[in-house]
Amino acid sequence: MTAKKPSTRYRLLRRWALQSRQLQYGLRRIERAVESWTGGVLNRALQDSEKEALSIDLYDASFLPENDHDGLYAWETQWFERRLPPPPASILIGAAGAGREASALRKLGYQVRAFEPSASAFHLCALTLGSELVDQGSYQDFVRTVLRHETTPLRLTRETTFDAILLGWGSFGHVLRRSDRLELLRACDQLAPKGPILLSIFEPKAKAATNGVSYVPWGGFLVRPTVEELDEHAKALNRQLIIALHSPTSYATLLPESLI
Repeated sequence: MTAKKPSTRYRLLRRWALQSRQLQYGLRRIERAVESWTGGVLNRALQDSEKEALSIDLYDASFLPENDHDGLYAWETQWFERRLPPPPASILIGAAGAGREASALRKLGYQVRAFEPSASAFHLCALTLGSELVDQGSYQDFVRTVLRHETTPLRLTRETTFDAILLGWGSFGHVLRRSDRLELLRACDQLAPKGPILLSIFEPKAKAATNGVSYVPWGGFLVRPTVEELDEHAKALNRQLIIALHSPTSYATLLPESLI
């Protein structure tokens, strides 16, 4: 049987499809090159505190509600069921974004408080949870409030305590200095002395900066703390580290002695 000769229409559309694919690949290579160059320049030129501030600004500028995942991921559901105290326990959520985790946990019966540095995400989170339950503030504000007793936008007092603290998805990696990460965990430990501290670490596919710092255009700078570092932090707080590896996220729980 003789194979049917491709029509002129097919040949033209095939050529267009192949050229379109080549163009897309070319644009992606340019995008990666620009991302790498931008990340490298910013990483060398900015101080860590400026990188963290820029990360918030970039996230705020690129935040789109329609891109926010609805509800908990499967790994989060399993993690929370295993490590969080049962409802109606009180949970503080840092870097809560638009309230994805907070809203899901509240539906499960938890008492939720939250804070978020990005103005765009904060306003949506406040609409979801109610303005009385959400503050606009950063991890730096959190540390200043809890450890240094300074006045910040966060409505937390020395007497405030929670049954657990959750650091919003991947947000721990935006704290670039190791010493600052320990301070953040110390603040968490002070507000939840008898409860677990839960955190996750986002692992970007492209590492467009140097010295262990990654850059992504939508979220700025990220680091990936090692298991060894997290274990040292846990021991400094008399806690036990339980870590799980789950691409694209690693997640860890710091349990107090009372729960071990």
